[in-house]
Amino acid sequence: MAKKTKNGKNVKHLSILISAKQNKAGVKAARKLAKELVRFADVHFDKSTAQKRIQWRMRGMPVNKFKGDLIITLGGDGTFLWTAYQATAPILPVRIEGHGFLCTIDYKDLLKNLKLIQHRKWTIMKRMRLQATKLKPGFIEKILHHTTFPLAVNEVAFARKRPSKVLKAEFIIDGVTFSFWGDGVMFATPAGSTAYAASAGGPLIDPALEVIAIVPLYPFHSKIKPMLVPATKRIEVHIKGGDCAFIIDGHTGEYVKEGGHFIVERGEPVKVAMLSETKFYEKYKTQFIDNEAGEM
Repeated sequence: MAKKTKNGKNVKHLSILISAKQNKAGVKAARKLAKELVRFADVHFDKSTAQKRIQWRMRGMPVNKFKGDLIITLGGDGTFLWTAYQATAPILPVRIEGHGFLCTIDYKDLLKNLKLIQHRKWTIMKRMRLQATKLKPGFIEKILHHTTFPLAVNEVAFARKRPSKVLKAEFIIDGVTFSFWGDGVMFATPAGSTAYAASAGGPLIDPALEVIAIVPLYPFHSKIKPMLVPATKRIEVHIKGGDCAFIIDGHTGEYVKEGGHFIVERGEPVKVAMLSETKFYEKYKTQFIDNEAGEM
């Protein structure tokens, strides 16, 4: 759809999808934002948000079907992650509550800067993602049959399913096998280095780096420490003993039995929109160090 400007030129109308956290604050923010955006854009809602009666009889649109200009998520990191694994369009993650470390703008600041969206003044930062693939047993099956999972923005984790049982797993890099017993093992992106990986003792990673963090989860009698490997590495993971919970970004996955065989490698990046420059180290210090000091 196009509209004419004052000088008579045709300008393509923006197409924007809103994906909001499914609580009172998220729905309220979505309603208010939609009223502002309809002045210069075609506004859509993902199915879950539309079902909150944002507009009467609106059916909503699946995130993976949206081929427009921009997706705006309203909530925090969780809303962004849930949307990102389904999206192909650029995402502007907006924080309305919580830490929202992956969010590039707060809701109040977004409302003050809607003209930047109207005039397409956002920039795109590509954040690395991980692709996990489950292989079937047998040589021919490994080549022809496999299961590919949604891309992970933060991490792919292999964790013990039962609290009373340890998990025996191994990962292989460049033909070298690392085996251990413990709670499991995690593979994290630079974005995920401030999330679950940080809680498990993984290192902080500058988003400008293309690396994968490998973080053992409470290994039992093991000298394996967290390590960083180039994102070009293709890592094999074998579940050698115990039932395993395979989890992607904390919201999807499956249970895996002994003998499970996976490949973890770099996948297509997610396109994150920004209306202003984000200073990584300043934001990290403010949210994770200064905040904690103030709360103690």
